[in-house]
Amino acid sequence: MKHLIRILFVLALICSGSSIARADGVDFRMTVLDPPAVDACNPVGVPSGSPGNTNCTIFTGGDISPINLSQAACNGAGIGAGLTSGTYGCFVVDNESGSTIDSLELGFLLAPLDSQSASCDADGQSGLPSALNVVSCGPDPNNPLEYALDFAGGAGVAPGSALIVFEQGADPSDFQGGSGTIGVTPEPDSLLLFSTGVMMAGLYMSRRVWTTVRKSADGNR
Repeated sequence: MKHLIRILFVLALICSGSSIARADGVDFRMTVLDPPAVDACNPVGVPSGSPGNTNCTIFTGGDISPINLSQAACNGAGIGAGLTSGTYGCFVVDNESGSTIDSLELGFLLAPLDSQSASCDADGQSGLPSALNVVSCGPDPNNPLEYALDFAGGAGVAPGSALIVFEQGADPSDFQGGSGTIGVTPEPDSLLLFSTGVMMAGLYMSRRVWTTVRKSADGNR
């Protein structure tokens, strides 16, 4: 009986230690990559804007939903060599917005992932550089049911290039309820066109006001 109690006590310690280690450890990492567009969405011979990788999402502006990570998306983009199957996933975006992507805010449900610890970085993967730096990485303080995995700054993702959300350490099917908000910076040409339009509109309005004032002055003579 004493031996049985000792065995149960030891098992309890082991289980408790495992539980603590899981709570304190990092269970998955996430980063945002910027690979060559031809590798991520447009294999050789496939026209730009017509992704040969069927897991590639075209971004022209606005929010993206749903965001579903998959191992197939990684494999289609040439990522995953040497990684254990079922422990990594990707979401691939082809930036056809005409503007540079400079931020990405991701949200996923905590429950399907058992509220695992998250780690975000800008360390790249499989020889590909990360495009954005880390802003926040963990449970959303405004929504206790979701992660807030936010990225901004860094090199960004230029028009015609691809963006890959890469996750390693958890089954990609556990990332559920995914949504994303993408921030962009207009290209210089667009800014110049906008500024020119505003200037011309200002000159036109100034001329109309001046003409009206002159007519009013002439009428009062």
